[in-house]
Amino acid sequence: MDIEEMLDRLGTVIGPPPAGGVVPVPWELGPEVLGFQLPADYRAFADRYGRVSISDELHIYTPSAAPGLEIAQPLGFEGFLYHTTDPYGYSGSLGQAYLDGDYDECPYPMFPAEGGLLNWGNNGNADHFFWLMRGPDPDRWPVAAEFNSAREWDLFEGGFLEFLLAAVTKQYPYHEDVVPGGMKEVGDGRGYRFRGDWSKQLGWQ
Repeated sequence: MDIEEMLDRLGTVIGPPPAGGVVPVPWELGPEVLGFQLPADYRAFADRYGRVSISDELHIYTPSAAPGLEIAQPLGFEGFLYHTTDPYGYSGSLGQAYLDGDYDECPYPMFPAEGGLLNWGNNGNADHFFWLMRGPDPDRWPVAAEFNSAREWDLFEGGFLEFLLAAVTKQYPYHEDVVPGGMKEVGDGRGYRFRGDWSKQLGWQ
């Protein structure tokens, strides 16, 4: 199944893109800031849906040119990295656990370490979702899911969109942990709430 087919299938579950459309991210600027390009399926999702909360539970980050809720958070691609690189955030604590040898807490290093974790989302149970940057091809990065309350990790040997589709269609074994409470309509006949795009960020409230 190619990216467009997966996006179309996803749309039958969570609903169509935002009615007003989405301002696309200038992805061509990404490699200069990040040092790499983000996976193609994630880029396609972000340009179709923007920053969203699926069922008001699963929050998917995207780069934004507008300020975030935290005053100190940078904008654009730097703002996207902030979820991983903030030393005082949750990813920072996981990274420190790895450095301390607590591999039950975190079995992988954190970006920018080679083969590290890059955070792309979380949910209402404080579970976090990452790419494991294993190898030079971002389209081959698997998804690492950290289920905080159980202190358990799962490595999904598929990409971002495959993981998301498996979770919302209940094909992923831990789908109830990814989207707590399951899929539900949250507004405008859609199973997600639009939180912004490259031009604006609407916050989580």
